[in-house]
Amino acid sequence: MGNSEAWRLVAYCGLYCGECHTYRGRIITMLARELRELIEAGNHRNWVPKFGGVDFDYGEFLKGLTYYTRENSGCFNSQPCKGGCEVPGCPIKYCAKERRVEICFECSEFPCKHFSNFLENHPDILKECEEYKTLGKDEWLKGHAERAERGYCRATNKYYTQAK
Repeated sequence: MGNSEAWRLVAYCGLYCGECHTYRGRIITMLARELRELIEAGNHRNWVPKFGGVDFDYGEFLKGLTYYTRENSGCFNSQPCKGGCEVPGCPIKYCAKERRVEICFECSEFPCKHFSNFLENHPDILKECEEYKTLGKDEWLKGHAERAERGYCRATNKYYTQAK
């Protein structure tokens, strides 16, 4: 992956969309499909009610699992942040565009008031900013692109070997 293509996957907030578990369904969709295949192959539809000893609605479970396997679900984002996928009304995106920065790490006021809610869910983004400034844009980007290529998921901090 070239730098310009990889840069397209950097969100204004500093997250790398290529490491997202929902981007192109690379992880969540794959795992849901594999789990469904395993459950069906193991005949769990009949096994769980007989031997599981739990009040479990297999049909509802399968319906939920099937949702995660579909490309038209909210768990399959085909576009990165800058390409159209976004949290509706995201103040970070609008602020970055207004200030004409490609990534908030380049802004002299980072982190600003627009980042307060985001930091609650992503406190490690401050470390990302430091790495960006220490390594430089190209090396920082190269590291993220390489991790994503190897199946890294930012949400779990794990590698999924079949995810690409």
